[in-house]
Amino acid sequence: MDRAEIVSKVEQLISPILEEQEFELVDVELKKEPVGLVLRIFIDRESGVNLDTCSRASEVIGQALDRADLIATPYSLEISSPGIERPLRKPKDFRRFTGSNIFVRTIKPLNNRRQFKGVLKSAGDESFAIQCDGELVEISYGLVSKAHLVVGLVF
Repeated sequence: MDRAEIVSKVEQLISPILEEQEFELVDVELKKEPVGLVLRIFIDRESGVNLDTCSRASEVIGQALDRADLIATPYSLEISSPGIERPLRKPKDFRRFTGSNIFVRTIKPLNNRRQFKGVLKSAGDESFAIQCDGELVEISYGLVSKAHLVVGLVF
């Protein structure tokens, strides 16, 4: 299995477990780092995430991953909050943060550029609109390589 397949299977496995614990699965990353392979899972919930909640989630997720045996090589499991510059992955994330400042990088140029910083104006099922440099730019979710909230800047 390649990394994308593993990440997809991990998401499928842990989403219901996290929902049962009233957590939201924000993102899953599987990366080779200097310390070795790292499976990083970002979680959130309405009342916030702290060290105790991450520890509790780590225990439950770790047990499920051990039983499923999805990753053949040794890895480190990290559970974390998404932070203040939370990634935006799904249409529901974009809808939730309409009106917020965001950064978007696209996989190919759109209007002769690949990076956009501005205010998220609207979000639908197929695309979203960002007010950027005085113009409203509509971007399809399929074109997004990276998107996250931006804190502390006014556009």
